[in-house]
Amino acid sequence: MRRVIAAAGMLSLALLATGCVQQSRQRVIVASPEPGRGAAITKRITPDGVGGLFLPDGSRVEVDRAGGFTLPNGDYVRRDASGALNLPNGSRCLPDGQGGFGCP
Repeated sequence: MRRVIAAAGMLSLALLATGCVQQSRQRVIVASPEPGRGAAITKRITPDGVGGLFLPDGSRVEVDRAGGFTLPNGDYVRRDASGALNLPNGSRCLPDGQGGFGCP
């Protein structure tokens, strides 16, 4: 009788563990912004809380009086009149309303 109860207990634990593993797996669905094109990857520039910014690669930069900053490679990023950041490659990072910027 003890063997039957022990076997039933082990079976219950195995089924419970299987259920937990199945629940932890999540499917991620990426929606393409336009048919035929891949999903747009958005990188964020976030405020560091002391007047600087964290770049998507994790480096930190100091913001100057004009609102721009110098990248680690020496290129300058300027802020335009609308508050967006104009990158040296021609891309624009738009303000996200949380003090940061979303970049293409």
